[in-house]
Amino acid sequence: MLSSPTRSRALATVANTLLLLLSSSLLQEHITEAFTSPFKTTANRHHPLHAQSAKSKSTTYGIDAPYKEANYDPHAAAEYYKDRPIQSFSRLTQIVGKSSGFLVNTVLDTKLQREDEDQVVDRRSRELLELVSDLGPTFIKIGQALSTRTDLLPAKYAKGLTGLQDAVPPFSAELGRQVIESELNIKIDDVFSELSLQPVASASIGQVYRGRLLSTGDEVAVKVQRPAVLSNVALDLHMLRSLAPMYQKSKEINTDLEGLVDAWGEGFVNELDYRAEARYTTEFSKAMKERGLGSVFAPEVVEELSSIHVLT
Repeated sequence: MLSSPTRSRALATVANTLLLLLSSSLLQEHITEAFTSPFKTTANRHHPLHAQSAKSKSTTYGIDAPYKEANYDPHAAAEYYKDRPIQSFSRLTQIVGKSSGFLVNTVLDTKLQREDEDQVVDRRSRELLELVSDLGPTFIKIGQALSTRTDLLPAKYAKGLTGLQDAVPPFSAELGRQVIESELNIKIDDVFSELSLQPVASASIGQVYRGRLLSTGDEVAVKVQRPAVLSNVALDLHMLRSLAPMYQKSKEINTDLEGLVDAWGEGFVNELDYRAEARYTTEFSKAMKERGLGSVFAPEVVEELSSIHVLT
């Protein structure tokens, strides 16, 4: 496992690479080479950017993904998406389509020498925030890192991304409640005397509800992972990793960009298994108590109400 500073440097470099990839002609030049060769006839597999309706665990998690949560495997992903060129091409087209308007506007701003006008800066900052939010969890994570890195992203654009630190658009509250019931195999009314109808907070990979246990009266926070997040993240990571060598060669960069994508990808995919977070939380409180620092503790995990995708 890489240290936090190493992972931070990896994330920053990957984020910078992604920004440049999206704004360069390299993306268009290598679309066919990177994602449609070899081209095998397969069914067009729908890859939703946002959450889909939930009826059971099988319809919300683990579909269209080359590996499981906390098991990042770039080689498995390469084999998986090699047989699904339409899925990769569709996502790439989606990214280019959503990004093109913003990129064209920034080029025009420079050509017309208006890029430093306050009104234009504010507009572009809002547009960038909306774009990153719309592109999904992978881009939201990168955007959050870039929002504090004015050495990698012009301050006028980083300003817009600070909104990602405060609030990420939530997915359907109804869907979140359905996930809680299906993941934990419960009925909400049988376990909670109260559970907020709307999430009280949302982040790039999940959102949080406030509840109260029926059995004890204890107030709890219930974190629910965004459905389909693994399939979204796995595809985006594969695309980043596929484009990295082309970009590295074209810019004559000595850094191993593939390795940096892998380092960041491992950390991100590990976050998708909430059981690991539950374990670390419990171990932290135990360690503090053993050191005589019982006043320093993490919230207690309700193990029977926690799973890979739900943490209480």
